[in-house]
Amino acid sequence: MSTQLIKNSSMTRWFFAFTFLHVVVWTLAPLLIRFNLPMDSIEGAIWGHQLEWGYDKNPFMNGWLTALALKIDGSTGWAIYLFSQLSVAICFWAIWQLGKKMLSPVYALLAVLLLEGMQYYNFHAIDFNDNTLELSIWALTTLFFYHALTRNKFRDWLLTGLFAGLGMMTKYYTIMLLFSLFLFLLFNPTGREQFKKPTLYIGLSVFIAIITPHIFWLFSHDFITLNYAFDRVASAPTWVNHLFFPAQFVWQIFEVIIPTLFLIVLLFISGSKRPATQIPIYPLTQFHKQFLFFVGMGPFLLTVLLAAITGIKLRAGWGQPLLSLWGLILIAWLQPYLNLTIKKFYRFLIIMAVFLAGTVTAYSVALIRADEPSSANYPGKTIAATITESWHHHYSTPIQYIAGARWVAGNIAFYSKDHPAVYIDWNQKISPWVEEKKLKKQGAVFVWELQENQKNLIYEIDKIKMRFKKMQPPALYSFNWLRNRNMPPVRILMAFLPPE
Repeated sequence: MSTQLIKNSSMTRWFFAFTFLHVVVWTLAPLLIRFNLPMDSIEGAIWGHQLEWGYDKNPFMNGWLTALALKIDGSTGWAIYLFSQLSVAICFWAIWQLGKKMLSPVYALLAVLLLEGMQYYNFHAIDFNDNTLELSIWALTTLFFYHALTRNKFRDWLLTGLFAGLGMMTKYYTIMLLFSLFLFLLFNPTGREQFKKPTLYIGLSVFIAIITPHIFWLFSHDFITLNYAFDRVASAPTWVNHLFFPAQFVWQIFEVIIPTLFLIVLLFISGSKRPATQIPIYPLTQFHKQFLFFVGMGPFLLTVLLAAITGIKLRAGWGQPLLSLWGLILIAWLQPYLNLTIKKFYRFLIIMAVFLAGTVTAYSVALIRADEPSSANYPGKTIAATITESWHHHYSTPIQYIAGARWVAGNIAFYSKDHPAVYIDWNQKISPWVEEKKLKKQGAVFVWELQENQKNLIYEIDKIKMRFKKMQPPALYSFNWLRNRNMPPVRILMAFLPPE
């Protein structure tokens, strides 16, 4: 069959069909299987209850977008799951657009399909957090940076600055992408020419304008977000860390791409003979080779190099936005050997459909038959309904504040019909939106989740009692897990601070 039958319009339809299927499947799967939102989504809901220029762990983008999702759907969670998959879909679209600039549409589509083989783009992306949000923002920054270099239009540099700024306001780790873009500007002749043009500095001005409010916020909040970031990467000063942490991170990334490598093997062996006709080879220009190396591999290599030099700890989840261009890199590298025919292409689409179905099934079965406590089966709705009902039985006002650890308090705040503000750990530094004077006047619910070997709990409760003299004696509640009821129940201590 002639490859002339593979039309660009056909590839466009396949791209949007695949992306639509991905969004629907990975939005419905957690919505139907999970009883409870994941931890990071609950945390985003805590932050989104009030719009700040920053929060104790991250800048503002995650909290603000979660607030928008809550406005759309209340507390069912479907909009939060949808936002996660829209971030993935936008990433796919940006890679698709970039791939068509370098290769044929069919190879660009294959580059996107290969991303489905990585957990960062399927079940790992159901939790709407900073890492998942980075997928879309990093990809858009990359796409418009490419456009800015190749078209040099005012709009492209403006959008590059916009998404670069939003990336920084999603997570500081975006600096790795931005530094890679800067290195490309230095080492590539076309890139160096941009320093002579005003459009680059327009984009830089937009970037600075976006991050400036957060910088002022940091100064007025003791740089809490930066301090948290430094605490997360801190490690004991030993030479072993300079080898172990980067090696561990490389291995974790390799584990993520193993399914994709398996899919590539299937792409190679899905045809038995070399075809008489095949899709033409698209040799990369030197510009494209350097672009894929600096922008596609640069953030990963810089991360590993930084860990090797400083010995900082690396988290596997940070690698989520690193791999978006890797499918494109693999296809661009392997295209002379693929011998791709229409028959082989459609056979690969079937393989991808089977892979998607298998991944969703495995994810669902793992949650349904979980042998250990899982956030998916946490009785958050039941806890929230019970405590809200008890409060309304005693007092005639809605719950205004819920105080406690961010997981249990965040669940109650999210699923309660009153949607109170969360006073995280009774700590005003990490919950600056709470004024204790106002809290004491309007009342609050205090909660503690009992854990094994929690020896200091009585001491902690006594300390809270000293700060809030009118707090009632705590009562103990038990709640069964919503699956695997053989597990010990969730035990909650709850105390009311009555409104004045």
